Amino acid sequence: MSTQSPMYSVLVSGASGQVGQSLRHVLDTEETPLFSKNSWGFLDRSSLDLSQTDNLSSVIEGLLDKHAPKAFVHAAAFTAVDAAETQKEAAFTINETATRILAAACAKRNILFVYLSTDFVFAGKSTDQKPFLPSDPIHPIGVYAQSKAAGEKAVQLHGGPHYIVRTSWVFSPFGNNFVKTMLRLAKERLQFSSEPNQQTSARVKPTISVVSDQFGCPTSALDLARALLALITVQSLPYGILHFSNAGPVHWAQLAGAVFEQSNLPITVKPISSEDFAAAAPRPAYSVLENTLDPKARHWKEALAEVLSILKTA
Repeated sequence: MSTQSPMYSVLVSGASGQVGQSLRHVLDTEETPLFSKNSWGFLDRSSLDLSQTDNLSSVIEGLLDKHAPKAFVHAAAFTAVDAAETQKEAAFTINETATRILAAACAKRNILFVYLSTDFVFAGKSTDQKPFLPSDPIHPIGVYAQSKAAGEKAVQLHGGPHYIVRTSWVFSPFGNNFVKTMLRLAKERLQFSSEPNQQTSARVKPTISVVSDQFGCPTSALDLARALLALITVQSLPYGILHFSNAGPVHWAQLAGAVFEQSNLPITVKPISSEDFAAAAPRPAYSVLENTLDPKARHWKEALAEVLSILKTA
């Protein structure tokens, strides 16, 4: 006796990423309106490989015809910012070409298409340092930023119902992110500092160097997931570009300090410049977003406490 495969009202690409896993977490642990968790289908790379563009159009058409979803959340992306500098073709294939194919297929069927973008599209120097509005001109510098900006244009080109949601400095209990990197480095430094030192009996407080001349707003992927759920179920905002982040502009060294403080870790943060850090790809010096998706979003420190609590019990 054969069993019929489930039908999904919402499809999500990038199931194993921070946003994909956060959407699953929120659906599993919190009550959500209209769409039950069973009506959400999560597509990982085995279900939808965006790097294989030869037959991508037919694969996407088949998925959309099979499930006839009301919405598609495109959370998959090439996000390795530094690696993109030497893997330009791969970055543009996933962030632009695959996005264009997805957006076109959804527009043809009048399916709401939600594309996650980035503060990196504002990588140019900001002279007045005011939070960026969705209508502000973009200035992407670096392959990753340019490929995501190209993805935005691809979504707008097809004219179907869509939201482009730019976000920044995403962290969560899932995947790889700055918060988890800081916790890992702290553990390594503390372990090293506890080992016997033959030259001195004094114990030096471990230090981690973090960039202090890049400003933005940290974003919990859990809060972003909640905002996306509300956006999709209500759809009260006009289609187009939206911004979402938690409240509170900060630089990376300040965020690291908060991670260690809230985790009760005896780590000293040493502020350094972007030039000292010498990353392969350029980063925005200032990319604070004006939150137009949820202007009442909570402060990032409160959101950080939730993520650290989940990590502690994991």
